[in-house]
Amino acid sequence: MSKRVTIVHSPDYANWFFSSDHPTQGRRFINGFNLIKGNQRIIEPRLATTAELARVHSAGYIHEVTKNHSSFEWSGAREDLARFATLFAGGTLVALEDLLNDEADLAIHLPGAKHHAQHDHSSGFCVFNDFAIAADIATKDYGLKVAIIDFDAHHGDGVENLTRDNPDVLTFSIHESGIFPGTGNSDELEKNVFNFPLSATSTGLGDRALLAGINKFIPIARAFQPDLLFITSGADGLADDPLTHLQYTVEGYAEAARTLAKAFPNTKKLMGGAGGYLPDSGTPEVWAAVAEQLAA
Repeated sequence: MSKRVTIVHSPDYANWFFSSDHPTQGRRFINGFNLIKGNQRIIEPRLATTAELARVHSAGYIHEVTKNHSSFEWSGAREDLARFATLFAGGTLVALEDLLNDEADLAIHLPGAKHHAQHDHSSGFCVFNDFAIAADIATKDYGLKVAIIDFDAHHGDGVENLTRDNPDVLTFSIHESGIFPGTGNSDELEKNVFNFPLSATSTGLGDRALLAGINKFIPIARAFQPDLLFITSGADGLADDPLTHLQYTVEGYAEAARTLAKAFPNTKKLMGGAGGYLPDSGTPEVWAAVAEQLAA
């Protein structure tokens, strides 16, 4: 790795566990961390503060999760999962801090990029929208511009909704059309909102379609001139992933990351793992491949 790399990680992430048959399994974060090679700076996450969560979430919703330990994502009161949701948000902010303090060129937080979380409710296994909070801090507190490229298989609706009125944030989502959450079929140029939905008939569902989206993003982002590039590197576009119909390969993901790294060689980058439901195989392999190319 030629870049200075920080990874925010905790062995406790393995305990992000809903049930044995739930698509989300915390061990994917451990497996991904173990595959990422190099001389990284490894630091522990922290809990996000109420004030940080309140930058994009309602007070009532924050209270419901952090005090009542309740969410649409699980049944009953789960203090353990509520704490992890808050820790995931804080972990991304720790990663952001290393970028802002010029301690890293690339900061990685595999449980990050909870891109479906909305202002007043959870959605799609996402409780607090860490990338939206991080973008709010970077733009409003530091005067920076943030471009968010999302190649998770699902549309990044929460990030789009929570940042669309911030002129210093650009969002671009490459995702499968017609699956959850069913949005992301058009652009809002005046809001710096861009979408690249994929379908079998119009774009194809494989690596070529992913790269087409990346190559469309690059000139748009260059014109925007971001200071930070946030990368929502969901691994659920793999051909074997159980929740989507995309046909990406690990090498396709690596090429997408390589293309981004070449296009923005001097732009600091924040990588979040987002989705991926092959916890013992494909998901950690994708994350490691993306991290390797971004750090090269």
